[in-house]
Amino acid sequence: MTTTTLAPAPTAPPAGSYIDALLNRTLTLKGSDLHLVAGTTAWVSAHGETQPMPGVAQTLDGETLQRILSPMVSDEDWARFEREKRLDFSYSTDRSHFRAHFAVSDGQPMAVFRTIPNEVPDFDDLGLPEIVRKLIDYESGIIPFIGVTGSGKSSSLAALIKLAKDKYAKKIITIENPIEFRHTHGKSMVVQREIGRDVDTFAHGIEDAMREAPDIIVIGEMRDPETMQAAINAATTGHLVFTTLHAESAADAPTRILGSMPADRVADVRAQLSRSLRAAVYQKLLPVKGGGGRALAAEVMMMNPAIANMIRENNLEGIASQLMVKDSGSIPFAVSLVNLVADGTVNEFAAERAELTPGDYRRQKSAGRR
Repeated sequence: MTTTTLAPAPTAPPAGSYIDALLNRTLTLKGSDLHLVAGTTAWVSAHGETQPMPGVAQTLDGETLQRILSPMVSDEDWARFEREKRLDFSYSTDRSHFRAHFAVSDGQPMAVFRTIPNEVPDFDDLGLPEIVRKLIDYESGIIPFIGVTGSGKSSSLAALIKLAKDKYAKKIITIENPIEFRHTHGKSMVVQREIGRDVDTFAHGIEDAMREAPDIIVIGEMRDPETMQAAINAATTGHLVFTTLHAESAADAPTRILGSMPADRVADVRAQLSRSLRAAVYQKLLPVKGGGGRALAAEVMMMNPAIANMIRENNLEGIASQLMVKDSGSIPFAVSLVNLVADGTVNEFAAERAELTPGDYRRQKSAGRR
């Protein structure tokens, strides 16, 4: 395989204080992400919008980016970045933690830093439906959290870990890339492992965890068939598994998982998933009315015999309709949107832009909140 090697990083002393200053300014602006790309100034994402960072005029070139980025990691990790043209790791200033991602654009390094608060969020501060709090009470099964990057999935998982470790005397193992929120032990022991530093892959981390007597396994992301299979195996052998997944909705989670499997594995995984899937949570952050923040809208699919049978029988198109059944415990996304508008938290324009299917919001508004 041919690789494109970046030019050696300059040996001049790095401007470490410069990157820290940019990150701290991101926090002051209440930004979620700092973006550094050659040929422009620093940009910041705040409240769902990405703009040039106010008050920062310096245009960054490739040489400057290499000088300020390379000292942030070890020589070994920088060499790996040069080979693979991507790198994920954690970074901290005196004010906060960050999830860092290095990549390459037009032959030059680029970077994105996601803000991770020092404090693990409290469940009550996130705006998740109350039914999500009870997901930690399951003894086994798999529960994926779904949404695009930046939708708050990691915060939701961290809040659930915080609830579980303070409520139960269990062993919790997290497998992350990189570790974001740092957990202390509570009634439960919490062991956190990082891809690249502690274990090579998510699949290997899950296999290791199965030998380490956990009660709860938290997987940072299910992104490939091997990780999905390992996670489902763990869920069907008596472990409670929380993870994140990219899918179109909570109801779409089984389709996404089964569609990723090799043809010769689909039947077995379908049977396992029908027995082990406990719930799926889809979430999206919407701009609050009047600006200045974002509110969480969520869809929650709670498993029931009808959905389990649909998975077994490969009738996945019918799952979404089951979320609309009253007293099922599930919450359709449109219901969450209607409730946010009715409460005055978001406006109708934002709700309609966020709907999963055109017309969902208006149809649910006519039916009323639930």
